[in-house]
Amino acid sequence: MATLQMRTSSLLHVFVTFLYIVVVSCQYDKFHKLELPQGVTGPESAEFRELLLLTEGPYTTVTDGRILKWQGPNIGFVDFAYTSPTRTKQLCDRTTDEDKGPICGRPMALSFQPITGRLYIADAYFGLLVVGPTGGLATQLAGGFKFVTGVDVDLITGNVYFTDASLTYEIR
Repeated sequence: MATLQMRTSSLLHVFVTFLYIVVVSCQYDKFHKLELPQGVTGPESAEFRELLLLTEGPYTTVTDGRILKWQGPNIGFVDFAYTSPTRTKQLCDRTTDEDKGPICGRPMALSFQPITGRLYIADAYFGLLVVGPTGGLATQLAGGFKFVTGVDVDLITGNVYFTDASLTYEIR
């Protein structure tokens, strides 16, 4: 019985590996460079939202505190969400001034909860946040950290995990 399970497992592994190689090798010519809007810098994280058989995105974080969503080659990236309640487009859009981070935010990582469509955000200044499927101002779930850098949602349990890169130093 154990031998049969090992053979089945081995065959499955070989099949999955073969399928992965075929898919990746056949898709190579389909890769395209996606340009950020002019003056926007620092994409730190990218995430896709799975909707049954459809995929939206990528969504990406940028230096000026926004999360952008790719809407296709005819439209490009559009504003989707932001993490700071004090953020203004006039002050923050396209800024690379690190001193504006506490005002504008600096999202570092993204992770979707596929069932609810909520996007969890790790922001260096504002901690762990979440925004609904339509975007806008994210809601802070946990703050008071020095430098939140990562977030992930367990696809089975829905548990959210995040990391704080420093107990001492901020991003600056």
